[in-house]
Amino acid sequence: MIRVGIAALLLVSSVYAGNLSFEAGTIKAHTEVFGDSTIDPMTKKAASHLSMDGSPASLKGAIEVSMNDLFSDNKKRDEHMQEALESASFPKAVFDIKEVSAKGGDAYTLKGTMNLHGVNRTISFDGTINEEGNKVHIKASSSLKMSDYGIKPIKMMFLTVRDQVDLSVDVVLKR
Repeated sequence: MIRVGIAALLLVSSVYAGNLSFEAGTIKAHTEVFGDSTIDPMTKKAASHLSMDGSPASLKGAIEVSMNDLFSDNKKRDEHMQEALESASFPKAVFDIKEVSAKGGDAYTLKGTMNLHGVNRTISFDGTINEEGNKVHIKASSSLKMSDYGIKPIKMMFLTVRDQVDLSVDVVLKR
């Protein structure tokens, strides 16, 4: 009976040993409209459902962002963004990491599925993963088209916001 209890305790502790919690960082989404190349909504909040054992190639799980946590330098623009994202109906964006491939040194490609606006699509992020003590620093980028996720780019007067959104992630996770 004691052996079973010890074995169960070891099993449970090993499951949680690799869990990573969000500590700090930013997730940015950049797009443009003619005459304004500084449309950069961002968030400094995320929920981590990630784990990593041993090497960065073992990184698995998901990172989640609340659409309501996105903000820019323009409150009116943020209101339009929330309308376009339909954040009341689609409150979260989730990147579910399926595979991490080493590219050499600390460079990696993170492949997975992005769930945005109720649509799941395959996406890859290229960047770096560094371990610093009990912290894991991920810095990566990718791009997507809003229209691929059923989001209509915002029109401002006679101008339409660019469909492409450049994503950049710079986060520190804690073991």
